Amino acid sequence: MTTFTSNIQKGGALLDDARRVVEIWDLDHDAAWNLAYISEENLLAKPSRARTDDVLLRVLRPRLVEPGPQVIAALKRLLSSPRGFADAYYFEATRDDALLAAFAEGPLFEWWERGRIGVDIESVLKWLADLAERGQTPDWTETIRTKVARGLLAALRDFGILTGAVRKEFAPPSLSIAGFGYVAFRLHEDGASSRALVASPVWRRWLLDGDRVRELFHEAERQGLWRYSSAGSAVRVDWLQSTLSEAVCAVA
Repeated sequence: MTTFTSNIQKGGALLDDARRVVEIWDLDHDAAWNLAYISEENLLAKPSRARTDDVLLRVLRPRLVEPGPQVIAALKRLLSSPRGFADAYYFEATRDDALLAAFAEGPLFEWWERGRIGVDIESVLKWLADLAERGQTPDWTETIRTKVARGLLAALRDFGILTGAVRKEFAPPSLSIAGFGYVAFRLHEDGASSRALVASPVWRRWLLDGDRVRELFHEAERQGLWRYSSAGSAVRVDWLQSTLSEAVCAVA
C-alpha cells in the first residue's frame, strides 16, 4: 500500500523553475556539476541559498535528473513548445509525486466523468481524510492537510488541467501530441507493452477517455512515431524511434 507524503505543499508545479533548469543545463557536464553551478550562481533567482537548494535538490532533481540524462536532453527539444514542455514535465512531476498522480488519476478523473464543473477544496480535504483513515498518509494536522489540498489544486491549475485563481474549474481535456509522444516513450522505457500503453491509467492525468487516447495513437502514427494497429483487444505498436529525443523530434 502506497504511503503518500506532503511534498506537494512545498514544490507545487514549479514550471518556470523547471524551464529555467532545462534552458541552462549543460549537456557536456554531468548532473553534479550542473546542480552545483545552478545553486552557486543562484540561477533560479531565489531569495536564499537554502530556498534554492530546497527547490533544486528536493523537487527538481527527483523530477528532472534522477530518471536519467535522456529526460533533460529531450525536454530541451520541447522548449519551443510551451504546451509540449508542460505536458512532459507534468508527467515527470506526477511520476515523482505519488499523491499528485493518485489524485489526478482517481477522484479528479472520476469527478470529471460525473460531469462536475469544478473542484472545491472541501472535496479534496475529504479525499485526504479518507487516505489518512486507511493509513496512507501520516496523521497530518488540519493546517498541513489544507496546505496539501491547496498545493494539489494549484499544481493542477499550473499544469493546465484546472483553471481559475480561486475557484478551480476543469479545463477542456487536452494533451499535446508532443507531450503524448514524450509520455508514451517514457512508459515504453519502463517496459510497458503495446496493450499497456493504450490502457495506461496515466492518460487519466489529462482527463482523457479511451476514444481520445486512441485518436492520439493514430495521430502519433501519422507523425512517424510508430506503426500502430488494433483489432478488438489486440494492440500492436512498432516503434520507429529508438530514443526519447528521437521520439520527441518526431512529434514536436
